[in-house]
Amino acid sequence: MLKKIKINKYNETVYYEKLDNGLEVYMWPNENVNSYYATLSVKYGSVDTNFKIKNKTYEVSKGIAHFLEHVKFNEGPNKTAHEYFNKLGSSINAFTTFDYTSYEVTASNKIKENITHLLDYVQRPYFTKELIEKERKIILSEVKIGKNNPYQVLYYTLNGTVFSNDNHRNYVTGDIDDVKNISLDEINLVYNTFYHPSNMFLTITGNFDPEYLSVVIKENQNKKEFPKYLEPEKIKQKEPERVAVRGIDIGGNIALPKLKLAYKIKKDKLGNLSDLEKLLYVRIILNANFGTTSELKEKLLESNLVTKLGTMATIVGEYLEIVISAETMYPNEITKILQETYSNMDITKKRLERRIRCNIADFIYGLDDIEYTNTVIQDNIIMYGKIITNTYDVIKNLNVETALKVIKDIQTENNCFVIMHPLKEEKQPLEDLM
Repeated sequence: MLKKIKINKYNETVYYEKLDNGLEVYMWPNENVNSYYATLSVKYGSVDTNFKIKNKTYEVSKGIAHFLEHVKFNEGPNKTAHEYFNKLGSSINAFTTFDYTSYEVTASNKIKENITHLLDYVQRPYFTKELIEKERKIILSEVKIGKNNPYQVLYYTLNGTVFSNDNHRNYVTGDIDDVKNISLDEINLVYNTFYHPSNMFLTITGNFDPEYLSVVIKENQNKKEFPKYLEPEKIKQKEPERVAVRGIDIGGNIALPKLKLAYKIKKDKLGNLSDLEKLLYVRIILNANFGTTSELKEKLLESNLVTKLGTMATIVGEYLEIVISAETMYPNEITKILQETYSNMDITKKRLERRIRCNIADFIYGLDDIEYTNTVIQDNIIMYGKIITNTYDVIKNLNVETALKVIKDIQTENNCFVIMHPLKEEKQPLEDLM
């Protein structure tokens, strides 16, 4: 039976149903668009290489989640899901993140055919040694391309300086040796363990009738038999509080030097705030001190000391990771300036209220974007285990007193950095930054 989940303060309803086989279905209809966007997500990502089933522990190759995503498009000998969806005039894709794998379809008609086949090809395994070897060549090429992409290299190098053991330090695709070692047995093990309806959720956003679609989905799932779900225990590596490496200097195929400065903070240090509140406060604080209208950014841009300056804040397990990025000809000097600014961050009531209004406006603006609303559901389920219905209230209740306390809570010398120089440039010494 469909349940209605009301998004507070907005005239929006998400329809939810958990089927008998464990599959969770989320539908967010939107009559203002002419298409729909569906994602079938598996709660299995690149970090999940160690797990336990019935007291038996397994360790699989890094990159296997992404490898499985690739081979899953094959439905039989010389038969792929792309061929079926192309005939329907639909667009399909898939992607793997640290935390989940998602298979997607976008279309404007034939919703029954599209949704049922999305479920069918993902839930119907077809793996052979020949197929594994064919896809291995493709994935190895993809890995090599990633290794030559300076933005990917910079991103993962930074993660490697932040984390000592956590799998977020590893490429989602795995490394070359990882991909070479992935076997058919491993693929079957991972698929049979995690690709069960109880570990999946279907998210559909756009123009459709949720009542009709509910019947379509249940008819499809009721025809299938699945083994009893043995929920695996994902084993996470214990991550030390200190950053793994203080600083590192690398070269890349870039025009101007790039800098990433990261802070690693136990999220529990921010008290009893929810994870959503922690991220909102931190992102607003970073924007106030390093963002588009901040005094620092204006000064650095006007002085031609940077060409780009941005920030990011994410929660990784028990930790809050804060990253400040810059493009600059003076990475050593700018690192010092950013570190000093971070140590002296502040925020006013006026600036906080401005960011609150911007956050609310961004959320409202995104409601007509079916990919955005789909992503909202996915992120909510993966990060919080449920749809956050009171986002508006959470944003409106942000206050400067708590913001100032958060600033104190995230003050730390536990930071690290990566400087990427153009390959033609001689590496600069880092002694002054250590």
